[in-house]
Amino acid sequence: CKPIVECAHKVLHLTEDMEYEFRVMAVNDAGVGAPSTISMPIKAAEPKDIPCAPSVVCVSDSTNNSISLEWTKPANDGGMEILGYIIEMVKGKETEWKKINEQLVAQTNYIVTGLETGAEYKFRVAAVNHVGRGEDKETPEPAQAVDRLTPPQVDIDATFKQTHIVKAGGSVCLGIQFRGKPIPTATWMKEEGELGVMSEITNTDGYSFLSIENCSRNDTGKYTVNLENASGSKAITFTLKVMDTPGPPQAVVFKEVSRGSVTLTWEPPLNDGGARILHYIVERREASRRTWQQSGGKCTQNILKIQDLLEGVPYFFRVSAENQYGMGEALEMTEPVIATAEPASPKRMDILDTTDNSVVLGWPKPEHDGGSRIHFTINVPISGRPAPKVTWKLEEMRLKNTDRVSIRVTRDKSTINSRGASEPKELVTAVTVQEQRGNRHS
Repeated sequence: CKPIVECAHKVLHLTEDMEYEFRVMAVNDAGVGAPSTISMPIKAAEPKDIPCAPSVVCVSDSTNNSISLEWTKPANDGGMEILGYIIEMVKGKETEWKKINEQLVAQTNYIVTGLETGAEYKFRVAAVNHVGRGEDKETPEPAQAVDRLTPPQVDIDATFKQTHIVKAGGSVCLGIQFRGKPIPTATWMKEEGELGVMSEITNTDGYSFLSIENCSRNDTGKYTVNLENASGSKAITFTLKVMDTPGPPQAVVFKEVSRGSVTLTWEPPLNDGGARILHYIVERREASRRTWQQSGGKCTQNILKIQDLLEGVPYFFRVSAENQYGMGEALEMTEPVIATAEPASPKRMDILDTTDNSVVLGWPKPEHDGGSRIHFTINVPISGRPAPKVTWKLEEMRLKNTDRVSIRVTRDKSTINSRGASEPKELVTAVTVQEQRGNRHS
Protein backbone atom coordinates (compact mmCIF):
# COMPACT_ATOMS: atom_id res chain seq x y z
CA CYS A 1 0.00 0.00 0.00
CA LYS A 2 1.01 3.59 -0.44
CA PRO A 3 3.27 4.88 2.38
CA ILE A 4 1.68 7.40 4.82
CA VAL A 5 3.94 10.40 5.27
CA GLU A 6 1.62 12.45 7.55
CA CYS A 7 0.94 11.84 11.24
CA ALA A 8 -2.79 11.49 10.59
CA HIS A 9 -4.79 9.21 8.32
CA LYS A 10 -8.42 8.60 7.46
CA VAL A 11 -9.34 4.93 7.26
CA LEU A 12 -12.09 4.26 4.70
CA HIS A 13 -14.40 1.37 3.70
CA LEU A 14 -15.08 0.15 7.25
CA THR A 15 -18.18 -1.87 8.16
CA GLU A 16 -20.84 0.28 9.85
CA ASP A 17 -21.36 -0.35 13.59
CA MET A 18 -18.35 -2.72 13.63
CA GLU A 19 -15.76 -2.10 16.39
CA TYR A 20 -12.09 -1.71 15.36
CA GLU A 21 -8.68 -1.42 17.12
CA PHE A 22 -5.68 0.32 15.53
CA ARG A 23 -1.85 0.45 15.91
CA VAL A 24 0.90 2.46 14.04
CA MET A 25 4.40 1.43 12.91
CA ALA A 26 7.19 3.64 11.46
CA VAL A 27 9.19 2.58 8.33
CA ASN A 28 12.66 3.69 7.07
CA ASP A 29 15.37 2.28 4.80
CA ALA A 30 16.38 -0.22 7.45
CA GLY A 31 12.85 -1.64 7.73
CA VAL A 32 9.70 -1.55 9.89
CA GLY A 33 9.92 -0.45 13.48
CA ALA A 34 8.08 -1.75 16.53
CA PRO A 35 4.27 -1.15 16.61
CA SER A 36 2.64 1.39 18.89
CA THR A 37 0.29 0.41 21.68
CA ILE A 38 -3.17 -0.72 20.53
CA SER A 39 -5.88 1.96 20.50
CA MET A 40 -9.16 1.72 22.42
CA PRO A 41 -11.93 -0.09 20.50
CA ILE A 42 -14.01 2.30 18.48
CA LYS A 43 -17.20 1.66 16.51
CA ALA A 44 -17.51 2.78 12.93
CA ALA A 45 -20.62 4.96 13.41
CA GLU A 46 -21.79 8.53 13.14
CA PRO A 47 -20.07 10.99 15.54
CA LYS A 48 -21.54 11.00 19.11
CA ASP A 49 -23.00 13.97 20.96
CA ILE A 50 -24.81 14.86 24.18
CA PRO A 51 -28.58 14.15 24.20
CA CYS A 52 -31.14 16.86 23.58
CA ALA A 53 -33.61 17.93 26.27
CA PRO A 54 -36.63 15.83 27.23
CA SER A 55 -39.68 16.77 25.18
CA VAL A 56 -42.07 17.41 28.09
CA VAL A 57 -41.62 17.83 31.85
CA CYS A 58 -44.83 18.09 33.90
CA VAL A 59 -46.18 17.78 37.45
CA SER A 60 -48.42 14.69 37.73
CA ASP A 61 -49.33 14.92 41.43
CA SER A 62 -48.58 16.68 44.69
CA THR A 63 -49.08 16.42 48.45
CA ASN A 64 -48.34 18.76 51.35
CA ASN A 65 -44.66 17.74 51.26
CA SER A 66 -44.01 16.18 47.85
CA ILE A 67 -44.36 16.78 44.10
CA SER A 68 -44.44 14.03 41.47
CA LEU A 69 -42.72 14.68 38.12
CA GLU A 70 -43.04 12.92 34.76
CA TRP A 71 -41.17 13.53 31.50
CA THR A 72 -40.60 12.06 28.05
CA LYS A 73 -37.32 10.73 26.63
CA PRO A 74 -35.26 13.08 24.44
CA ALA A 75 -36.08 12.92 20.75
CA ASN A 76 -32.32 12.59 20.06
CA ASP A 77 -30.10 10.63 22.45
CA GLY A 78 -26.88 11.91 20.78
CA GLY A 79 -26.24 8.54 19.18
CA MET A 80 -25.58 6.81 22.50
CA GLU A 81 -27.59 5.11 25.20
CA ILE A 82 -29.24 7.33 27.82
CA LEU A 83 -27.64 6.48 31.17
CA GLY A 84 -30.16 8.38 33.29
CA TYR A 85 -31.50 11.78 34.22
CA ILE A 86 -30.47 14.66 36.48
CA ILE A 87 -33.26 16.56 38.31
CA GLU A 88 -32.81 20.04 39.74
CA MET A 89 -35.15 22.46 41.48
CA VAL A 90 -35.35 26.07 42.62
CA LYS A 91 -37.65 27.31 45.38
CA GLY A 92 -39.86 30.38 45.06
CA LYS A 93 -37.91 33.46 43.90
CA GLU A 94 -34.50 31.90 44.48
CA THR A 95 -32.14 31.76 41.49
CA GLU A 96 -29.77 28.94 42.44
CA TRP A 97 -30.68 25.52 41.04
CA LYS A 98 -30.07 22.59 43.37
CA LYS A 99 -29.51 19.03 42.28
CA ILE A 100 -32.08 16.68 43.85
CA ASN A 101 -30.79 13.19 43.04
CA GLU A 102 -27.32 11.95 43.90
CA GLN A 103 -27.59 9.00 41.51
CA LEU A 104 -28.91 9.19 37.96
CA VAL A 105 -32.65 8.42 37.71
CA ALA A 106 -33.20 5.60 35.24
CA GLN A 107 -36.99 6.04 34.92
CA THR A 108 -38.91 8.94 33.39
CA ASN A 109 -40.67 9.85 36.65
CA TYR A 110 -39.60 10.91 40.11
CA ILE A 111 -41.21 11.99 43.42
CA VAL A 112 -39.49 14.96 45.06
CA THR A 113 -39.98 14.73 48.84
CA GLY A 114 -39.19 16.85 51.89
CA LEU A 115 -40.79 20.01 50.47
CA GLU A 116 -42.29 22.89 52.45
CA THR A 117 -46.08 22.85 52.60
CA GLY A 118 -47.60 25.53 50.37
CA ALA A 119 -44.24 26.60 48.86
CA GLU A 120 -43.77 26.93 45.09
CA TYR A 121 -41.01 25.14 43.17
CA LYS A 122 -39.70 24.97 39.64
CA PHE A 123 -37.98 21.89 38.26
CA ARG A 124 -35.78 20.99 35.30
CA VAL A 125 -34.60 17.65 33.93
CA ALA A 126 -31.53 16.78 31.78
CA ALA A 127 -30.57 13.45 30.17
CA VAL A 128 -27.04 12.01 30.42
CA ASN A 129 -25.22 9.67 27.98
CA HIS A 130 -21.59 8.53 27.66
CA VAL A 131 -20.62 11.88 26.13
CA GLY A 132 -22.09 13.92 28.96
CA ARG A 133 -25.08 15.89 30.29
CA GLY A 134 -27.60 17.06 27.74
CA GLU A 135 -29.80 20.09 27.53
CA ASP A 136 -32.29 20.99 30.30
CA LYS A 137 -36.11 21.12 30.13
CA GLU A 138 -38.03 23.10 32.78
CA THR A 139 -41.58 22.72 34.06
CA PRO A 140 -43.80 25.25 32.27
CA GLU A 141 -44.89 26.91 35.53
CA PRO A 142 -44.16 26.70 39.27
CA ALA A 143 -45.82 23.84 41.22
CA GLN A 144 -47.15 24.13 44.78
CA ALA A 145 -46.65 21.47 47.46
CA VAL A 146 -50.30 20.95 48.45
CA ASP A 147 -52.67 18.00 48.60
CA ARG A 148 -54.51 17.49 45.32
CA LEU A 149 -58.15 16.29 45.24
CA THR A 150 -59.09 14.56 42.00
CA PRO A 151 -62.33 12.69 41.25
CA PRO A 152 -62.21 8.97 40.40
CA GLN A 153 -60.94 8.12 36.93
CA VAL A 154 -60.88 4.71 35.23
CA ASP A 155 -57.82 3.61 33.27
CA ILE A 156 -58.98 1.78 30.14
CA ASP A 157 -56.60 -0.13 27.88
CA ALA A 158 -56.97 -2.45 24.90
CA THR A 159 -57.81 -5.46 27.12
CA PHE A 160 -60.76 -3.75 28.84
CA LYS A 161 -64.16 -5.39 28.13
CA GLN A 162 -67.57 -4.36 29.43
CA THR A 163 -69.49 -7.33 27.96
CA HIS A 164 -68.59 -10.87 29.02
CA ILE A 165 -70.12 -14.13 27.73
CA VAL A 166 -69.52 -17.36 29.63
CA LYS A 167 -70.95 -20.88 29.55
CA ALA A 168 -72.86 -22.32 32.50
CA GLY A 169 -70.42 -23.68 35.08
CA GLY A 170 -67.64 -21.36 33.95
CA SER A 171 -66.07 -18.45 35.82
CA VAL A 172 -65.64 -14.77 35.02
CA CYS A 173 -63.67 -11.84 36.44
CA LEU A 174 -64.91 -8.27 36.08
CA GLY A 175 -62.28 -5.70 36.98
CA ILE A 176 -61.13 -2.10 36.64
CA GLN A 177 -58.01 -0.05 37.29
CA PHE A 178 -58.72 3.40 38.71
CA ARG A 179 -57.16 6.44 40.34
CA GLY A 180 -58.17 9.54 42.28
CA LYS A 181 -57.29 11.48 45.41
CA PRO A 182 -58.04 10.52 48.01
CA ILE A 183 -58.05 6.89 46.84
CA PRO A 184 -61.66 6.07 45.83
CA THR A 185 -63.68 3.32 47.47
CA ALA A 186 -65.17 0.70 45.12
CA THR A 187 -68.66 -0.82 45.65
CA TRP A 188 -70.18 -3.53 43.43
CA MET A 189 -73.90 -4.18 42.91
CA LYS A 190 -76.12 -6.14 40.55
CA GLU A 191 -79.16 -4.59 38.92
CA GLU A 192 -82.43 -6.33 39.80
CA GLY A 193 -80.96 -8.67 42.38
CA GLU A 194 -78.28 -9.48 44.91
CA LEU A 195 -74.76 -10.68 44.19
CA GLY A 196 -74.64 -14.49 44.10
CA VAL A 197 -73.12 -16.64 46.82
CA MET A 198 -70.29 -17.56 44.42
CA SER A 199 -69.30 -13.90 43.98
CA GLU A 200 -66.12 -12.54 45.55
CA ILE A 201 -64.93 -8.91 45.59
CA THR A 202 -61.24 -8.01 45.78
CA ASN A 203 -60.17 -4.38 46.36
CA THR A 204 -56.60 -3.07 46.39
CA ASP A 205 -55.13 0.40 45.87
CA GLY A 206 -56.15 1.34 42.36
CA TYR A 207 -57.81 -2.01 41.46
CA SER A 208 -61.17 -3.67 42.08
CA PHE A 209 -62.32 -7.10 40.87
CA LEU A 210 -65.58 -9.07 41.03
CA SER A 211 -65.04 -12.81 40.51
CA ILE A 212 -67.97 -15.22 39.94
CA GLU A 213 -67.39 -18.97 40.03
CA ASN A 214 -69.66 -21.70 38.65
CA CYS A 215 -71.87 -19.26 36.72
CA SER A 216 -75.53 -20.04 36.07
CA ARG A 217 -78.40 -18.28 34.33
CA ASN A 218 -79.17 -16.46 37.58
CA ASP A 219 -75.84 -14.63 37.28
CA THR A 220 -76.86 -13.09 33.94
CA GLY A 221 -77.37 -9.35 34.22
CA LYS A 222 -75.68 -6.00 34.61
CA TYR A 223 -73.07 -5.35 37.30
CA THR A 224 -72.08 -1.83 38.31
CA VAL A 225 -68.99 -0.74 40.24
CA ASN A 226 -69.30 2.65 41.90
CA LEU A 227 -66.10 4.60 42.62
CA GLU A 228 -66.37 7.41 45.14
CA ASN A 229 -64.13 9.82 47.03
CA ALA A 230 -64.40 13.35 48.46
CA SER A 231 -63.92 14.83 45.00
CA GLY A 232 -66.68 12.98 43.15
CA SER A 233 -67.87 9.63 41.89
CA LYS A 234 -67.88 7.49 38.76
CA ALA A 235 -69.73 4.31 37.78
CA ILE A 236 -68.83 1.59 35.27
CA THR A 237 -71.38 -1.07 34.22
CA PHE A 238 -70.51 -4.56 32.98
CA THR A 239 -72.89 -6.91 31.16
CA LEU A 240 -72.63 -10.63 31.91
CA LYS A 241 -74.41 -13.18 29.71
CA VAL A 242 -74.41 -16.81 30.88
CA MET A 243 -75.24 -19.44 28.25
CA ASP A 244 -77.54 -21.79 30.18
CA THR A 245 -80.94 -23.53 30.12
CA PRO A 246 -84.00 -21.23 30.39
CA GLY A 247 -85.64 -20.08 33.58
CA PRO A 248 -89.24 -21.02 34.47
CA PRO A 249 -92.12 -19.70 32.29
CA GLN A 250 -94.28 -16.96 33.80
CA ALA A 251 -97.99 -16.49 34.53
CA VAL A 252 -99.33 -19.99 33.79
CA VAL A 253 -103.13 -19.78 33.86
CA PHE A 254 -106.13 -21.83 32.73
CA LYS A 255 -107.81 -20.07 29.84
CA GLU A 256 -110.60 -22.63 29.58
CA VAL A 257 -111.79 -25.64 31.59
CA SER A 258 -114.43 -28.03 30.24
CA ARG A 259 -115.45 -31.64 30.62
CA GLY A 260 -112.30 -33.74 30.16
CA SER A 261 -110.09 -30.91 28.89
CA VAL A 262 -108.25 -27.77 29.96
CA THR A 263 -106.49 -25.03 27.99
CA LEU A 264 -103.31 -23.52 29.51
CA THR A 265 -101.57 -20.29 28.56
CA TRP A 266 -98.27 -18.88 29.83
CA GLU A 267 -95.68 -16.16 29.28
CA PRO A 268 -92.04 -16.75 28.20
CA PRO A 269 -89.33 -17.02 30.91
CA LEU A 270 -87.79 -13.79 32.15
CA ASN A 271 -84.40 -15.40 31.50
CA ASP A 272 -84.02 -17.33 28.24
CA GLY A 273 -80.56 -18.67 29.17
CA GLY A 274 -78.88 -16.57 26.50
CA ALA A 275 -80.46 -18.48 23.59
CA ARG A 276 -83.77 -18.58 21.70
CA ILE A 277 -86.58 -20.64 23.25
CA LEU A 278 -87.11 -23.63 20.94
CA HIS A 279 -90.34 -25.01 22.46
CA TYR A 280 -92.23 -25.73 25.68
CA ILE A 281 -93.05 -28.99 27.47
CA VAL A 282 -96.33 -29.29 29.41
CA GLU A 283 -96.66 -32.10 31.97
CA ARG A 284 -99.46 -33.26 34.25
CA ARG A 285 -99.97 -35.63 37.12
CA GLU A 286 -103.00 -36.78 39.06
CA ALA A 287 -103.09 -35.27 42.53
CA SER A 288 -102.95 -38.79 44.04
CA ARG A 289 -99.82 -39.74 42.04
CA ARG A 290 -96.23 -38.56 41.93
CA THR A 291 -95.40 -39.48 38.33
CA TRP A 292 -95.47 -36.69 35.73
CA GLN A 293 -96.74 -37.37 32.22
CA GLN A 294 -96.10 -35.19 29.18
CA SER A 295 -99.21 -33.73 27.57
CA GLY A 296 -99.03 -33.19 23.84
CA GLY A 297 -95.75 -32.86 21.98
CA LYS A 298 -93.20 -30.07 21.91
CA CYS A 299 -95.30 -26.91 21.97
CA THR A 300 -93.96 -23.93 20.00
CA GLN A 301 -96.80 -21.62 21.07
CA ASN A 302 -97.66 -20.19 24.48
CA ILE A 303 -100.95 -22.10 24.64
CA LEU A 304 -101.94 -25.78 24.76
CA LYS A 305 -105.28 -27.60 24.97
CA ILE A 306 -105.19 -30.95 26.78
CA GLN A 307 -108.20 -33.14 26.00
CA ASP A 308 -107.59 -36.61 27.43
CA LEU A 309 -108.30 -35.85 31.10
CA LEU A 310 -110.51 -37.94 33.37
CA GLU A 311 -113.61 -36.12 34.53
CA GLY A 312 -113.73 -35.34 38.22
CA VAL A 313 -110.03 -36.15 38.76
CA PRO A 314 -107.84 -33.32 40.13
CA TYR A 315 -104.63 -32.68 38.15
CA PHE A 316 -101.44 -30.71 38.75
CA PHE A 317 -99.72 -29.11 35.74
CA ARG A 318 -96.23 -27.73 35.09
CA VAL A 319 -94.61 -26.01 32.10
CA SER A 320 -90.90 -25.96 31.11
CA ALA A 321 -89.03 -24.10 28.36
CA GLU A 322 -86.19 -25.61 26.32
CA ASN A 323 -83.36 -23.94 24.36
CA GLN A 324 -80.22 -25.26 22.67
CA TYR A 325 -78.62 -25.87 26.09
CA GLY A 326 -81.42 -28.12 27.37
CA MET A 327 -84.62 -28.20 29.41
CA GLY A 328 -85.04 -25.35 31.87
CA GLU A 329 -86.66 -25.03 35.27
CA ALA A 330 -90.39 -25.88 35.41
CA LEU A 331 -93.16 -23.69 36.81
CA GLU A 332 -95.63 -25.92 38.66
CA MET A 333 -99.22 -24.94 39.47
CA THR A 334 -99.71 -24.79 43.23
CA GLU A 335 -103.37 -25.88 43.16
CA PRO A 336 -104.91 -28.81 41.27
CA VAL A 337 -107.69 -28.33 38.72
CA ILE A 338 -110.60 -30.62 37.84
CA ALA A 339 -111.60 -30.82 34.18
CA THR A 340 -115.32 -30.05 34.55
CA ALA A 341 -117.97 -28.07 32.74
CA GLU A 342 -120.85 -25.90 33.94
CA PRO A 343 -123.82 -27.98 35.12
CA ALA A 344 -127.08 -28.02 33.18
CA SER A 345 -129.90 -25.74 34.36
CA PRO A 346 -132.92 -27.25 36.09
CA LYS A 347 -135.64 -27.73 33.47
CA ARG A 348 -138.46 -26.34 35.59
CA MET A 349 -139.31 -25.03 39.03
CA ASP A 350 -142.52 -25.95 40.85
CA ILE A 351 -144.32 -24.06 43.62
CA LEU A 352 -145.45 -26.74 46.02
CA ASP A 353 -146.90 -24.67 48.83
CA THR A 354 -147.08 -21.15 50.31
CA THR A 355 -147.81 -19.67 53.74
CA ASP A 356 -147.80 -16.18 55.22
CA ASN A 357 -144.03 -16.13 55.31
CA SER A 358 -142.78 -19.05 53.24
CA VAL A 359 -142.99 -20.81 49.95
CA VAL A 360 -142.05 -24.41 49.15
CA LEU A 361 -140.29 -25.00 45.83
CA GLY A 362 -139.36 -28.14 43.96
CA TRP A 363 -137.24 -28.81 40.86
CA PRO A 364 -135.90 -31.82 39.00
CA LYS A 365 -132.27 -32.85 39.15
CA PRO A 366 -130.15 -31.30 36.27
CA GLU A 367 -129.43 -33.58 33.33
CA HIS A 368 -125.68 -33.46 34.06
CA ASP A 369 -123.49 -32.09 36.84
CA GLY A 370 -120.54 -30.95 34.62
CA GLY A 371 -118.22 -33.56 36.08
CA SER A 372 -118.19 -32.41 39.73
CA ARG A 373 -120.47 -32.06 42.71
CA ILE A 374 -123.09 -29.33 42.50
CA HIS A 375 -125.08 -27.19 44.92
CA PHE A 376 -127.98 -24.84 44.35
CA THR A 377 -128.24 -21.10 44.84
CA ILE A 378 -131.62 -19.42 45.31
CA ASN A 379 -131.87 -15.62 44.92
CA VAL A 380 -134.42 -13.89 47.12
CA PRO A 381 -135.66 -10.33 46.32
CA ILE A 382 -137.22 -8.39 49.21
CA SER A 383 -139.28 -5.28 48.48
CA GLY A 384 -137.80 -5.12 45.00
CA ARG A 385 -134.19 -5.39 46.21
CA PRO A 386 -132.05 -8.56 45.95
CA ALA A 387 -131.27 -10.16 49.30
CA PRO A 388 -128.26 -12.36 50.14
CA LYS A 389 -128.13 -15.74 48.41
CA VAL A 390 -129.20 -18.82 50.35
CA THR A 391 -127.27 -22.00 49.47
CA TRP A 392 -128.00 -25.70 49.99
CA LYS A 393 -125.51 -28.39 49.09
CA LEU A 394 -126.60 -31.20 46.83
CA GLU A 395 -125.73 -34.07 49.14
CA GLU A 396 -127.51 -32.51 52.06
CA MET A 397 -130.81 -32.39 50.12
CA ARG A 398 -130.77 -36.10 49.15
CA LEU A 399 -131.91 -35.24 45.64
CA LYS A 400 -134.18 -37.72 43.92
CA ASN A 401 -136.45 -36.93 41.01
CA THR A 402 -137.70 -33.78 42.76
CA ASP A 403 -136.11 -31.97 45.70
CA ARG A 404 -138.13 -29.92 48.16
CA VAL A 405 -136.62 -26.82 49.76
CA SER A 406 -138.47 -24.46 52.10
CA ILE A 407 -137.65 -20.75 51.82
CA ARG A 408 -139.42 -17.50 52.62
CA VAL A 409 -139.69 -16.20 49.06
CA THR A 410 -137.88 -16.80 45.78
CA ARG A 411 -137.34 -15.32 42.36
CA ASP A 412 -134.87 -17.56 40.58
CA LYS A 413 -132.50 -20.45 41.20
CA SER A 414 -129.30 -21.64 39.49
CA THR A 415 -126.98 -24.62 39.77
CA ILE A 416 -123.26 -24.23 40.69
CA ASN A 417 -120.35 -26.64 40.69
CA SER A 418 -116.57 -26.09 40.89
CA ARG A 419 -116.60 -24.88 37.28
CA GLY A 420 -119.30 -22.20 37.72
CA ALA A 421 -123.01 -21.46 37.60
CA SER A 422 -125.54 -22.55 35.03
CA GLU A 423 -128.17 -20.21 33.60
CA PRO A 424 -130.82 -19.56 36.28
CA LYS A 425 -134.33 -20.92 35.93
CA GLU A 426 -136.92 -18.21 36.66
CA LEU A 427 -140.49 -18.71 37.74
CA VAL A 428 -142.93 -18.08 34.93
CA THR A 429 -145.52 -16.52 37.25
CA ALA A 430 -145.34 -14.38 40.35
CA VAL A 431 -146.05 -15.93 43.72
CA THR A 432 -148.14 -14.36 46.42
CA VAL A 433 -146.93 -15.35 49.86
CA GLN A 434 -150.15 -16.13 51.82
CA GLU A 435 -151.96 -18.90 53.60
CA GLN A 436 -153.38 -21.50 51.18
CA ARG A 437 -156.61 -23.24 51.67
CA GLY A 438 -155.31 -25.89 49.37
CA ASN A 439 -152.06 -26.74 47.67
CA ARG A 440 -151.03 -24.45 44.80
CA HIS A 441 -149.04 -25.89 41.93
CA SER A 442 -147.75 -24.29 38.70
